[in-house]
Amino acid sequence: MSKVIFFNIPASGHINPSVPVIRELVRRGEQVICLNMEAIGPTMEATGATFIAYPKLPGIETLTEMASGGKIMDNALALIGIAEKIMPFVLELLEREQPDYVIHDSLASWGKQAAQRLNIPTVAFISTLVLKPSMALALDRGLVVKGLAEMLPRLPRYWSMARRMKQAYGVKGVGLMGALMNTGDISLIFTARAFQPLSDTFDSRFHFVGPTFEPHSEWGDFPPGSITGKPVIYISLGTINNTNVEFYRQCFAAFRDYPAQFILSAGKRTDLSQLEPVPTNFIVRNFVPQVALLQRVDLFITHGGMNSVHEGLYFNVPLVVIPQQMEQALVAKEVVKHGAGVALADHAPYGQTNAAELRAAVESVMGRYAAFKAAAQKLGQAFRSAGGAARAAEVLVAFGRTGSGQRQVNPEG
Repeated sequence: MSKVIFFNIPASGHINPSVPVIRELVRRGEQVICLNMEAIGPTMEATGATFIAYPKLPGIETLTEMASGGKIMDNALALIGIAEKIMPFVLELLEREQPDYVIHDSLASWGKQAAQRLNIPTVAFISTLVLKPSMALALDRGLVVKGLAEMLPRLPRYWSMARRMKQAYGVKGVGLMGALMNTGDISLIFTARAFQPLSDTFDSRFHFVGPTFEPHSEWGDFPPGSITGKPVIYISLGTINNTNVEFYRQCFAAFRDYPAQFILSAGKRTDLSQLEPVPTNFIVRNFVPQVALLQRVDLFITHGGMNSVHEGLYFNVPLVVIPQQMEQALVAKEVVKHGAGVALADHAPYGQTNAAELRAAVESVMGRYAAFKAAAQKLGQAFRSAGGAARAAEVLVAFGRTGSGQRQVNPEG
């Protein structure tokens, strides 16, 4: 049995893929201690793991927003700032608990830095596409130019923080870009190799275990009998950037006379009264049981978050992707490249579309539905066969038994 400490951030896109893996590790007899914000405690304790809350430090409450977008380099600087503040706590915890290895989310650089300082093996959980600096030019030159323009004026602040951490705690810097993509001695990527750009450049330290969510058909208080139309089209902007009332009104304008039934998840923070009157072919809720629903729909209009894209394609559902930030735009490019959907507003300023564009996107998919469906099925099969939580746990248990794995030497890590 190995003793494991897991450092994560309080964002659903990073928590949700980890929960089935932690549950499976505990089931296999591993001792797991999870670190996150206090509000995440019940979720992690339900896996059987021990939970320890991060200390209340200035800025740490904004981790969710950092993970959701905004100015990427400002997010990187903020993450480095949190690492500096939290480092004494993390070092003391690791020295006290003496884990066999550390798991850290790709954004939780403090876990990686402290583990390296104490010569503890590391595993990264990566719930996004893996992006290394060497890949950038091959993927999108425009993003490289934009990223460099953002990065250069912020480098002096990064160097200052990295120097202070080196002097005070003896930890290595991760680089400003590295704050957003921390790999480990090995890394578990929660997608299929087929969906990862330039996947042939990744060696055996990278394990593509696929989506780890647990398929189910739990409807909660949503009546499945209310789904009476055909085709059925589902619309959701995810759990963070979902208060866009104007977008929902554009959907009404685009589809009020479209021959389909629409189900719109508007998010828990949206006042549904602002959306009235709702067209008769729409069901609008603050929350819907997405996993159950995706097993019944024909098309998914999504923001392009990795969890949502995985869930849609896992159930062979073609997509219309409307990215709300850069990371989601890269996901959208992969969906389009594989022929499993179309993308709108996939460049800055993100998320800005209109009724005519929405209507045209849906008509383009539905007009060649068999081709889009076949491409979605192909990716769905790749996701389903990647192994999921069981495969992830298998890799982790083996890593714990070997004691170290192969130490990562790539400076991009």
